[in-house]
Amino acid sequence: MRAAVIGGGHGTLTLADVPRPEIGTGDVLVRVHAAGVCATDLMGIAGTPAGAPSRVPGHEITGVIEAVGSGVTEVAVGDRVGAYLMFACGECEPCALGEEECCERGALAGITTDGGYAEYVRLPARSAIPLPDGLAFDEAAPFFCAGLTSYAGLLNGGLQAGQRVAIVGIGGLGHLAIPIAKALGAEVVAVTSSPAKHELARSLGADHVLTGDADAGAALKALGGAHVVLNTASAVEPLANLVAGLRPLARVVLAGVGAGPVPIPAGALARNQIGILGSFIGSRAQMVDLLALAQSARIRPTIERYSLSEVGAVHDRLRANEIRFRAVMTP
Repeated sequence: MRAAVIGGGHGTLTLADVPRPEIGTGDVLVRVHAAGVCATDLMGIAGTPAGAPSRVPGHEITGVIEAVGSGVTEVAVGDRVGAYLMFACGECEPCALGEEECCERGALAGITTDGGYAEYVRLPARSAIPLPDGLAFDEAAPFFCAGLTSYAGLLNGGLQAGQRVAIVGIGGLGHLAIPIAKALGAEVVAVTSSPAKHELARSLGADHVLTGDADAGAALKALGGAHVVLNTASAVEPLANLVAGLRPLARVVLAGVGAGPVPIPAGALARNQIGILGSFIGSRAQMVDLLALAQSARIRPTIERYSLSEVGAVHDRLRANEIRFRAVMTP
């Protein structure tokens, strides 16, 4: 089969013909119809030494089940599915709590095991999530990372219908977080460092749009303050501008961020009992619920479409921050 491969002496991402994956007990073989392109793919590729074992990147995967291994009853040949990207062990403490994203022994599709930049991919059957009939493969793919990360972040922040949420960053995650938060019944405040994105944020469903400058906290407070802040941007420094706009007992959720200390003074945290928490992907149950929400609320990502042969050009555009807002490849 044709695949994009990293490692194995290649040193860089290379298109190659590789054997089709073999499936075992409890596995399914999926013919890939769409593979989302994510900044995490770039980080994984950049961190792979030239002599490492070969690996196929890609963790936002949708397709059709081509074959099933023995013991598989959850799904069948011909089912339209997406890949829950954490191939969890199902036995550790986080898995027992239904928080497979924190699995202590799991493998991440495309990062620690082969992913979807290929014609076929092997999945544990429990990671094959059925797709709603009305959700196309290419539209569904970004929900399996960007969408789930946004959705789980809002839930982990305890967001309730009628509450006010500030969503920081309108990019690959944020452009999905806004309509998801609206569908959950929240009042949405979009915070962006780009004035050019104000109208876009409103078109996505934001009730208010603020520029993330030094006045953002006062402006947020004037709206009544935020019960939840979801940071989808790669930088955390702009959060310092929002401190004045946090309500007592507010929750600040960090999703999709890079390294760096969170610039919120300890005194502000203690005085108003504000919580800061990280949020990583989301659970399988949340993935199922998100797909249903996307279908019922007609939430769709903004995507650019490419073929697998264009993977190098897609990655160049992503590195240059030129993708608007998610890229999806088809084999």
